[in-house]
Amino acid sequence: MSKESREEKVAISLGELVARANQLRDYLTILSSQIDTYTSHINELQVTLNTLKNIPDEDVEGLIVLDRLNSAFIPVSISGGWLKTVIVNIGRNYYMKTDREKAVEIINKRLEALRRILNNLRNQYQNMLNEYNTIQQILASIYSQQVQKSSGTQGS
Repeated sequence: MSKESREEKVAISLGELVARANQLRDYLTILSSQIDTYTSHINELQVTLNTLKNIPDEDVEGLIVLDRLNSAFIPVSISGGWLKTVIVNIGRNYYMKTDREKAVEIINKRLEALRRILNNLRNQYQNMLNEYNTIQQILASIYSQQVQKSSGTQGS
């Protein structure tokens, strides 16, 4: 007998099905929050990377934003020697003084790692969502059958 023809039937109660649906809903909420957090981190790192790559090599005068809402700016002067004095977070609140090229490399590696994590989370989310939707369909079918039985019993 092949493995395909030996499907095993498992009986579960309606309560267990509802409990699993609730577990999945809660887990989907957690995964969604994590996906949002990692997406935000990736967006912030991408802005950092783009800014780092686009700052002119020579002396420049400009403004720096003090918050994410662009409510306040202060004037800054960046000297041409900044290319060799980039300070980058290398994790666990440790920072490294390096040049722009190395800083870009570090940020790119972090972006790659975060994108892998985000893809994994999205795959988990999709798998859990599929299971949740399947359970919801089963519960809707059971509810529909119960309504039909009730209306059939009342009509007699």
